[in-house]
Formats: sequence, C-alpha cells, structure tokens
Amino acid sequence: MKNKPFLVLFLVASLSNVLQIDAQDDAKGQTFRAGFTIGPVASDIPGTDTRDKDSDFSKLGFCVGALVNTRLNSKNFLQIEINYITKGAQQDPDTANNGYFKLALNYIEVPIVWKHTLHMNVRRKPMDRLESIFGVSAARLVGKSYDEGGYGLAINNSTINTTDVSIFGGIAFNFTPHISFTIRYSNSVIPAINHNEPPAYLLRYTWNNGNNQVILMAVQYVFGQARPAKTKTPVDTTPAP
Repeated sequence: MKNKPFLVLFLVASLSNVLQIDAQDDAKGQTFRAGFTIGPVASDIPGTDTRDKDSDFSKLGFCVGALVNTRLNSKNFLQIEINYITKGAQQDPDTANNGYFKLALNYIEVPIVWKHTLHMNVRRKPMDRLESIFGVSAARLVGKSYDEGGYGLAINNSTINTTDVSIFGGIAFNFTPHISFTIRYSNSVIPAINHNEPPAYLLRYTWNNGNNQVILMAVQYVFGQARPAKTKTPVDTTPAP
C-alpha cells in the first residue's frame, strides 16, 4: 500500500490535535502542546563509497511529521514525534560519467527527544532561546529503492535491515514561543545494511560502516502556550507575634 506512510501520519496528526484540545487550555498554559515538523535531510551510509571512503551526505531527502511535548521543569522539555523520513546513500558518476548508485530508504520513525534550555547572556541581556537536544529514535522501513549503474554494489532485499534504532543530538533555536529551527545529527546503532551477509564492500568495515548517518534541518511549529514552570512557594520564617 503506497499511501500507508501518509495514512499513518494523518492519524497521528489527528491524535495530536485531540491531545491539544483536551489539554489544560487556560491561563496557566497547556500540559501538552501539539505541532508538526518539516524539513530537508542529508544522509549517508559509511562503507558504500568505495572511491574515497568518506561520508559526503550526498543523498538528499525530507522529513515530515507530528509532535507532542510537555514541560518537565523550568529548563527541560520532553517531546515525542512520529515522522516519515527518507534516508540512504548516493554516489554520483565520476568525471568520466561512469559508476553511480542511489539507495533510498523510507522510514516511519518515532524519536523521543529531551530538550534542555541553555541560559546565556548576549550583549549583557539574558537569552533563553537556544536549546540542546538529545534523544533516541526507533524506525520501521516502509519503502526502499535502489538504482545502480556500473558501481557494483550488491544491494537486495536480504541486505537491508527493516529496523532502525538511532541516537541523536543537536540544537534548536526558538524564534517565537511557537516556531523553532532545529539541526540534528543521528547515527544508527542497528546497521541499515545487514552485516550478517555483508556485500564485498563491507567485508572490511569499521564500527560505523553500514549504519545510517543523518543530518536533519527542520522547522517545528507548536500550538498553544506552554505550561509555566513550577516555582517553589517561599516559606514564611517570620516569628509569630
């Protein structure tokens, strides 16, 4: 079913909207905030480039999805996303226009994100718009394609792992309480290209060969107002008369 990924995203977006409506939508802000993610992706799979053996992130793709987050305290947020994301690897033809390949791997991915506000001063003024990001994601392969011309990579169905688990880190900048820009780097801990029966080019692999490497640059939009951070009520130490 070719439209399955988009159907899943539609259902998740609908669920996010329900969570937003049912949240504490009052002057104190919302317990949960829902939103969406959209942006380009650059990816690579180390070990597939047999010419110079580097990671050039030539495979371009995109990410689109829904998210729900909640404030944990004054500095930390927890965010859960569900995304349709395209990964893979690509090698362009050489100067003689020989040898190329493009491996496209499409996933439904669920990242769990921890966001930590970085307090700093800019020109002696406090700025709390920058956040550090760390997390882990689990994904399921929902589509793939491989186009090769004279490159000699033996990519087939038995070679591709259908499960992806990655760790990631990055930063986010909040332009407004609703709009932010995020940059993340992720590296899979389960290889995209299975090592059990490696193709010839993976026989001499390093620890990272065969893994998904991804750089995501995305805009995220969230609805509503975040719940204010809880503050401790000061204890009255004034002696009783």
